[in-house]
Amino acid sequence: RLAAPGPDSRCLPLRLLFPQLPRYGSTTLCEPPMTDLVNKNEEIYSRLWSRLPIPGHEEWPIWRELAKELSPAARLLELGSGVLPRIPVRGGYFVDLAQPALRKLQQHGGLAVRSAGPLPFADGVFQVVCAFEVLEHIPDDDTVLSELARVLAPGGALFFSVPVDPALFTRFDTACGHVRRYQAAELRDRLAARGLYIERWTTQRNNYKPRVGNLIGAFLQAIEGWPRLTLLLKRRAVAAEMRLRYSWRSDDIRGSHQAGGLIAIARRR
Repeated sequence: RLAAPGPDSRCLPLRLLFPQLPRYGSTTLCEPPMTDLVNKNEEIYSRLWSRLPIPGHEEWPIWRELAKELSPAARLLELGSGVLPRIPVRGGYFVDLAQPALRKLQQHGGLAVRSAGPLPFADGVFQVVCAFEVLEHIPDDDTVLSELARVLAPGGALFFSVPVDPALFTRFDTACGHVRRYQAAELRDRLAARGLYIERWTTQRNNYKPRVGNLIGAFLQAIEGWPRLTLLLKRRAVAAEMRLRYSWRSDDIRGSHQAGGLIAIARRR
């Protein structure tokens, strides 16, 4: 089993969830026990996902790079996308905790399951795996990194983004549900130890100074009871991200610390 059944867990045979995929290493998927941290992250994002529509995947600036990895037989998996998936929803595979997001993805033709921890898929079944703004929310990221490598086929691509530079951690990160910011070079080495080698990377701005980050974080926490305002801010943030144009690099990844946000593509060997 992928998780021990508990009072907050429900278990289903995996063959009922994903009959299209090869046989699994486990026969049962159990919903994760709802720890305080899982509850907090789900609370933050479920309110947003229930009110936001799913945009077209072609609108994201990463799509140009993602499209290069596609083939008619390619299987795509995205972790923690909410209602903002970068892969095409129809026929795509999704793992998330937020039930409003899972329902919307399923309504649009996605194959979605609620899970945390070990992934409910056999080894090497995906040609593309995405985890945008996900790893920083997960206390046990070692397990997740290993699972990303395990389900990715040799030659497949991992697309991901994370905040970087621990010195930039502020109340803004706390308000967003982050448990860490990464040292980019350390993350690169941890991926390489699992057979994932970063081919190219780019950045996005996520580098508030301590005073500014703490003020913004306090503001975001103060307006948690004002869903319309929170939704407006999220819409503006999404629109701003969609206007970005990436300049890809392959030099020292520690250069991403200046911007505070890392976007990277790693290849499974």
